[in-house]
Amino acid sequence: MESLKKYYKLPANSILESVIALTIISICLYFAVLIFTSVFTTKTSTMFYSNQNKVNEIFFLKQIQNDSIANENLLIEEEVINDNLKKISIQYKDSMQLKFEKSFYVQNNP
Repeated sequence: MESLKKYYKLPANSILESVIALTIISICLYFAVLIFTSVFTTKTSTMFYSNQNKVNEIFFLKQIQNDSIANENLLIEEEVINDNLKKISIQYKDSMQLKFEKSFYVQNNP
């Protein structure tokens, strides 16, 4: 019986150490989930970048062709801010009807 007490003796500090270890693990897990959710948002999806590239392409095509581009999923608004500056807002809806809007500021030609 004496030998069993020697092997199964647990100090009282082991419970405190376990609580501290679980607290540290929980904090690390919290930060891991926080970083994971901030990385995988809608602004980092491939659909977001695809729509952004499409809007940029439409803007540059509009600058080259300088006439209206016909598309039912596209809304282009031009607003003159002052004599030398105008704002071009392009709103694009993709096949899932998700809206992406981007504004460009362009100098007016004198």
